[in-house]
Amino acid sequence: MQSVLAKLNKVSGVRGCMIVNKDGIVAASDFGVDVDENSIGAVASSILAALEAAIKRIQVGRLKKFMVTGNENKLAIVDAGPALLLVLLQREANMGILNVEIQEAAAAVVEKAKM
Repeated sequence: MQSVLAKLNKVSGVRGCMIVNKDGIVAASDFGVDVDENSIGAVASSILAALEAAIKRIQVGRLKKFMVTGNENKLAIVDAGPALLLVLLQREANMGILNVEIQEAAAAVVEKAKM
């Protein structure tokens, strides 16, 4: 899993990323900035629970990706099979290339989880 994160971190605009299980437990992490990984994992789990309830209620299918944009950074929360891929992004990051790279990383997490 570390190799997937290291590759994603080389993409322009990515500040760091992590893989957490859906209960918020950190499986792997690679951040270039100082963050409280356990807190981020726990918050991601809470966000996931709320999103899944909302998605079910409005009947739009299954969660694929959720973006949070703050005044300093963006956070992408992406479904990666049995886990979530969290990607901390620069606020001004160009999402065109990043969307492709993030989806490829999430697919790689799903593949590695099958092993």
